[in-house]
Amino acid sequence: MKKNRDQELRRKIQYSFLGITMIVVVLLINGIFCSAHGFCPYSSICFGAMSLNPGFAKLLYPIVVIIGLLIAITSVFWGRRFCGYICPFGTVQEMISNLNPRSKKNKQLHLPVWLHNFLNSFKYVVLLITIVAAFRSIQYVYMKFCPVLAVSHPQNITIASTITLFVIFIVGYFINRFWCRYLCPYAAFMNVFQYLGRLLHIPSKRIHASEEFCINCGQCSKNCPMQILIHEEKRVENVNCIFCLKCLQSCPVENGIVLDKIKLKK
Repeated sequence: MKKNRDQELRRKIQYSFLGITMIVVVLLINGIFCSAHGFCPYSSICFGAMSLNPGFAKLLYPIVVIIGLLIAITSVFWGRRFCGYICPFGTVQEMISNLNPRSKKNKQLHLPVWLHNFLNSFKYVVLLITIVAAFRSIQYVYMKFCPVLAVSHPQNITIASTITLFVIFIVGYFINRFWCRYLCPYAAFMNVFQYLGRLLHIPSKRIHASEEFCINCGQCSKNCPMQILIHEEKRVENVNCIFCLKCLQSCPVENGIVLDKIKLKK
């Protein structure tokens, strides 16, 4: 079936990038590479915003800053596929969540709607804090919580980054992609670009439940790791969609879930 082929392709892409990341981490730990900043797309904020400070006026890690910006810009057209296909932290969280017996029974643990909506705003707060701190060249304050630095430079791990890793790897066992949903500032950064795309009415590829074949069983929503009510929204214009295809995989009806190009409503 096509949906199985799509999911298999996604897994191959995920594991390929995870393998590359593990090689880079080993090289960083052994001192072959000097800094993880040169590989993290969020450097577009950490160092991009810092370079706007007249007192600093120097762009560090320009290549990865440009790549980070390009990834965010492409989310306008393709959504957060970076999260669902490429980000190693997203892949590891997914692997850990799959160890949970609830996942094997296709029963994602979802938070109460009010709490989910409340926590959804946290990643934007983290984004704002990092932008302000970077502009003022005091990004070392939040870098203590950075999971990238914690993994790639374990000799410098802090209590703060240990807490971050606990959230990603332990809390993520119970609530799939907790970090992606509520705390990741790069996810918030991509979402901002998606909102801009909506304002400009830029066509975007989205997932939607087929009006013709959908039977409103709700399996797509139950299996969504981002807790999006797909069967209620029909057209998933939710910016938090990571195109993980769990909804497509869990749908009991052929063509019940469709990935199509939709022009955003004016």
